[in-house]
Amino acid sequence: MDKTPPLDLLVVDRINIDRGSRVSLAAQIARQLTRLIATGVLQPGSVLPAMGHLAEHLGVNVHTVRAAYRQLVEDGLVSMQRGSRTLVLGYDRELAWSRKEDRESSFTIGVMVPSFTDYYAEFLEAVSNGSEIEGWLPVFCRTRHYDSSVVSRDVDQLLSRNVDGIIVIHFDRPDDRTAAIFRSASALRPVVFVDSNSADCGSRIVVDEAMAGHRAVDHLIGHGHRQIGIIDPAAGWGTSRFVRGSSRALSAAGVPLSNQVVVAASDWSLEAGAKAAVQLLDCESPPTAIFCAGDVLALGAITAVKELGARVPGDVAVMGYGEIPFAALAAPSLSTTRLPAHDLGYEAVRTLRRAIDTGESQPAVTVETSLILRESCNCTDGAGAGPPPASDNWRETS
Repeated sequence: MDKTPPLDLLVVDRINIDRGSRVSLAAQIARQLTRLIATGVLQPGSVLPAMGHLAEHLGVNVHTVRAAYRQLVEDGLVSMQRGSRTLVLGYDRELAWSRKEDRESSFTIGVMVPSFTDYYAEFLEAVSNGSEIEGWLPVFCRTRHYDSSVVSRDVDQLLSRNVDGIIVIHFDRPDDRTAAIFRSASALRPVVFVDSNSADCGSRIVVDEAMAGHRAVDHLIGHGHRQIGIIDPAAGWGTSRFVRGSSRALSAAGVPLSNQVVVAASDWSLEAGAKAAVQLLDCESPPTAIFCAGDVLALGAITAVKELGARVPGDVAVMGYGEIPFAALAAPSLSTTRLPAHDLGYEAVRTLRRAIDTGESQPAVTVETSLILRESCNCTDGAGAGPPPASDNWRETS
């Protein structure tokens, strides 16, 4: 026997009202129904509960429910049919938000990350703290590495909640559909892209990845390494900024670019880092040092080197990027290029505030990285190298 509750019951049970709120009861009902449509609970072609049924459940006048349904009609989400049937049309973000000047601030923002891992803990904490100062409630969304269907669903949910703006970190998926969704969203609400090389709209906070690659490889060259491998998933989509920076370091040191071997890892996981390291070490002239575009990749590379019977850093030096919380606890401790996640989080909030206040996208902000030197590159004091001289004429600008 099918025990699935009827759609009417599912919808009615999800609608609640707050009689102490300054938002009208009709607006509260309309907003909650909008979210159910945006999330796909109410599919196109389905029918909203009868007005009298919903009014009785909520303990309100039927005219209040009618006003809520009329708001949905004005937003293009439903149509009123003969016989008091209200048919769901579906969620169209442009149509639903064509009258955005009528929307009041919700004091809520959306924050989109590829995954919920330790890598983003410091960034999310900074965004949370910065949002508290601004009086915002952040809504965190896991986009599954910016899968277009997930992004579409999350953006619709955020906009249906009337968020004041959206922060997006590490959107690096060259996907035309996903990019189009973000362009659509940025036309409706301010969007700040953090360290997102695929962004072509909104406000941007840029990390100088070319500088990071240059400084990491330059440090490895300083240890005497001349055969260097690079593990970078983004290299599968073209020459990444990390690779361009590392190539400049090799050229400046007089090392042939042919001594650099680049492998595109399948993703950002430990397993992908290990597989890429095996591929590098299986080359005819295997590298004596590996720079990875992520600390998790670097930890996977260290594991692979050890499993092949080699030593880190005695046989192969390894450096990462990001400075995740467990980098210092690895064996050996991981040398890395520190991505200032804390600074990125606060700068994202500040930039979003300026974009909201001005109604315009903000000029790009560039954030520098720094070296954290530990055992995996044959350094033992943990000292961090400061930023490079401002006179470096090769540095790229985004």
